[in-house]
Amino acid sequence: MQNYKETNMAAPQPCRRRKAAVPNQVRNDRRAFPNTKSVLSGFEGFVTKKNIGMKRNIFIICAALALASCTKKFEEMNQDPFSPTGTTIEALFNGIVSSLQQSMNEQFYLQNEIWYPETELGALTSESWGNSQIGTTELWTNYYFMLSNIRELEKRFDTYCDEQADNAVCDKARAQLNILKAYQTFKVSDVFGDMPYSQAGRIWENPSSQATMKPEWDTQESIYKSLLEELVWSRDLLHADSVTTASGNEYYKLPYDVLLNNDYTLWAEFANSLILRHGLRMYDKEPDYATPLLVEAYNFMYSKLSSTGGSPIGGAICLWPSMLGTSWDTNWSFREHKHLRMGETIWSCLSSTDDMDGSGIFDYRTYLFFDTSHKNDSFPDGAWRPYPQIRTLETPTEGGSPYAQSRDGNYTFKGPSCLFSPFNYYLTRDEKYVPQILVTYADVLFMKAEIGARGIGGITLSSMDLDQMLYQGIYQSCLFWAHMPQNTSRWTFFYPEYTSYIGGLDIWSYCNNMAANVMNNVVYMNFDFDYSNEAYLELIYQQRWLNLFRQPWEAWALARRTMATPTTTDHAKLTSFRMEYPQKEIEYNYENYTKELARMSHGDTRQTKVWWNEK
Repeated sequence: MQNYKETNMAAPQPCRRRKAAVPNQVRNDRRAFPNTKSVLSGFEGFVTKKNIGMKRNIFIICAALALASCTKKFEEMNQDPFSPTGTTIEALFNGIVSSLQQSMNEQFYLQNEIWYPETELGALTSESWGNSQIGTTELWTNYYFMLSNIRELEKRFDTYCDEQADNAVCDKARAQLNILKAYQTFKVSDVFGDMPYSQAGRIWENPSSQATMKPEWDTQESIYKSLLEELVWSRDLLHADSVTTASGNEYYKLPYDVLLNNDYTLWAEFANSLILRHGLRMYDKEPDYATPLLVEAYNFMYSKLSSTGGSPIGGAICLWPSMLGTSWDTNWSFREHKHLRMGETIWSCLSSTDDMDGSGIFDYRTYLFFDTSHKNDSFPDGAWRPYPQIRTLETPTEGGSPYAQSRDGNYTFKGPSCLFSPFNYYLTRDEKYVPQILVTYADVLFMKAEIGARGIGGITLSSMDLDQMLYQGIYQSCLFWAHMPQNTSRWTFFYPEYTSYIGGLDIWSYCNNMAANVMNNVVYMNFDFDYSNEAYLELIYQQRWLNLFRQPWEAWALARRTMATPTTTDHAKLTSFRMEYPQKEIEYNYENYTKELARMSHGDTRQTKVWWNEK
């Protein structure tokens, strides 16, 4: 067996997210739109409510277009869908990209309060913010704003194709749009389950139609299958080398793509990664449908996302604030929430001992994910102290201010009552460089390792092959996370143990060492590891879960699907299998809601499982 050895290698105040830069021609063509408490599935742009405290975190272009589609000037604006005097295609497309951002209320009320503790990626010192409806309403609202803009863009593509007398001329841009639609629709459906989709966001097509004004719920099964079929078509089209349609016309190309700069190969790899992710998610429910999709996606060759070629980052597709021309105050959701800490479960995956001096740490991502507690006489640099996943009467009261921005000038000061290890301050503080992650190549490798360990579609990997796949996944994860402090001026403090470990090595060499160190501890020097497929699967889920550290919604889906992610509570904390529908949607679309309610095993509660959840 190969042994990888080290080589020299009170309630929070409303959050207002900064607006992205908007092209000049768009600024000059803005339409005013009212404050909205919620955007309902079929009534985008019409429903006006009092703002609930946080202005909708939708870029001006997205919100303006949602309302503009319902104004008396709609026909004027759309006489020429590519007119430079109107809102441009590229501005609308890039507004849709920007709307993929996680809102601060989603992070506060869903990620920090529910998904981190339930996945055991973190631990809560207090459950103080129970109003999950603030988070779910904003997630729902932002999605249906985005969907209405997607429908508008699809209509513009259709118009342009008619003008060119070539139905395929917009296919590549349409494929890019399909991938954005799939990413966010999958995410929202995995939170709620069934939802209005096929008829949603189409009010402008026929304002008098009840079907579009108050759309019925689509089943999650139909949503999944529709999106996966579109992703296969989009991936294959974008991966092909053709620059012209069958009629000989050049494909329409977006003038500017803020996400991937019209790199069609990367777009195809993004699509394939989503096929892997959601094909696996539905596999236990419908293996016959998912298997051919997974086999094809497994054999798909990555050339861009997998390459570090000159760039120090492990492959990833992210929303980078510097690329979007904006910044986000992630720190607000941590600073005002206050209660997230490193938990016992994740600590057990990073350190071989419970020694609070950190002497047992073998996974050096620890220094990038977490901080020590506030210093004391026993630990003058602070202690690596996990908070219990389940509090008892004996658990000390936790406090301090580990996420306060005062740490910019005094990093080691977390407040004397901060007795346990908080999340790394810089991951929550950096508003310019630390991205919001869509997919990483490490995640792709862990998904492929799962397919090989389970023998899906006849794909079987030997223990040596699984070792190599795991090592590469961990290596790519280390590259991605180690890259963070290298490209931001915000990250100025480094733990001496981390600095000493990387020494003068380049990032590829010390990330190789980091991955090798993990493999040595969890496989080769772990006498409890028996090299069975079950042991490999447990390790695959552990490492994928760790890599999803800042994607708690994905870790939540992995935990629900497998019930095999790391736990020190026998998954006692995992009590939410979906989230309740927003109250405003229930009130507005009550008749269709009651039809959906009749199909739900435990009603509109967190105990009702989504369609694909077989565990």
